[in-house]
Amino acid sequence: MKTASPLLALTAVLAVSGCSASDAPCITPPSIGGNTSVSPPAYEVDSSATLHVSPFQTFACRDDTRASQLPDSVTAQVFDPENTELPVEVSLSGGGSSAILRFTPRMAGRHHVLVAFAPVGSVQQFGAYVARPWRGSNSSITLPLPRCTQLDRTARGTWLCDGVALREPNAKAVRFSTSTVAPDVAISGNVVWVVGEGRVRRFVDTGTDLELTGSLLLSQSLPAIQSRLATENELLVLDARSLHRFTFTDTGVLAAAGATPWPSGATVPFGIDSVTGLLVRVAEDRLMVVQMERAPDSRACPFQLGPDGVYTAAPEPCQPLPGLPVGYAEGTVWTRVGDPFQAPFGQTLHLWKARKGALVEQGTLALDAPVQGVLSPLRAGFIIPDVQLGSYPGAFSVMPVEPTLPGPLGLERLPGTSSLAQELRTVSPRFYWEGDNRPTNGSTVIFERPAG
Repeated sequence: MKTASPLLALTAVLAVSGCSASDAPCITPPSIGGNTSVSPPAYEVDSSATLHVSPFQTFACRDDTRASQLPDSVTAQVFDPENTELPVEVSLSGGGSSAILRFTPRMAGRHHVLVAFAPVGSVQQFGAYVARPWRGSNSSITLPLPRCTQLDRTARGTWLCDGVALREPNAKAVRFSTSTVAPDVAISGNVVWVVGEGRVRRFVDTGTDLELTGSLLLSQSLPAIQSRLATENELLVLDARSLHRFTFTDTGVLAAAGATPWPSGATVPFGIDSVTGLLVRVAEDRLMVVQMERAPDSRACPFQLGPDGVYTAAPEPCQPLPGLPVGYAEGTVWTRVGDPFQAPFGQTLHLWKARKGALVEQGTLALDAPVQGVLSPLRAGFIIPDVQLGSYPGAFSVMPVEPTLPGPLGLERLPGTSSLAQELRTVSPRFYWEGDNRPTNGSTVIFERPAG
């Protein structure tokens, strides 16, 4: 895996304000791209990028006068995520108070920028983030419902939002629960699994209706559901205490195959919604439960399907995973290492993929400090991390993109409103959506992602 050389931490530079009576120099810290000293700059692939970088400015202090010492020359290098050097134009402006860099990125991901001023001004290194354009639909769909926490759609087009089914955005809503607590919903193709009010139900979208094909009364309601995996004939549910398996047989019977206690010790909640475990399928008959026993790292503990149709803990030890889980999908886990304001890299995202019954690292992305902390709500289902690169004019939000071969992660620009709070924005493998939580007149705006 190719990586750029380590950064010199811009955020580690402390400004010295004012001048003393001595001849000791006074130094002002640099800035990058105007207001981006609080967030790294962001650009798009194949679009000209312009960067303004100021030097470390030195003042000689004598008798309350300040003689500014500025550089008289500058050089720059820009490296793409594969460490290929790009052509770059660089010049000084403002009498040496700023350098202007121009380059055109050809691939998505973190670019490494190095600027050297002489004879004063020092050397600066930092990351610039380049995203490919959004590849999903440019037109949105608006559901007349408060922003969905749990959102999905059947293959035949029925929307499911927090236990409410809508054939069309403005059609009559069908609710799966009579209580104020939304049931848990999982979709596979045209099969809809609903868990709530002490039972498990299986529906099939016929194209005109959601037809009930099976219902199972539970001996007791499940504790708070942490995660679930669904196929057309199997539903796996991880609650706070047990891993449950429900099956729909060839004879049309919905049955509980069994439950297995899963926490082997104390667990530490993670994610915005304090989930304690995530289900990830790593083989046809093998699962991993991703959990945190202690901060700052997590682990993935294997469970194997036995001949009795019940998943039980496998004899192999749990696989250590660095960092905090911040996303997951089918056979995929995202973890975040580091702190948003820790220099030089505030955070590093790691992508783990299922390979031969285990999780193998597929890609990484270093996020320069400071960037808003990548932290996701995970309880509602599959989610991809949303990286907000800043709120300054021209900034935007991105999602990490899996590389074809193990290496640096790419980036894709997200549609919608980048300045919205994290809890009002969600990216899943199928959709990006945002909205507001007003109980009346609230709405959910959805952009569809391409299949695959």
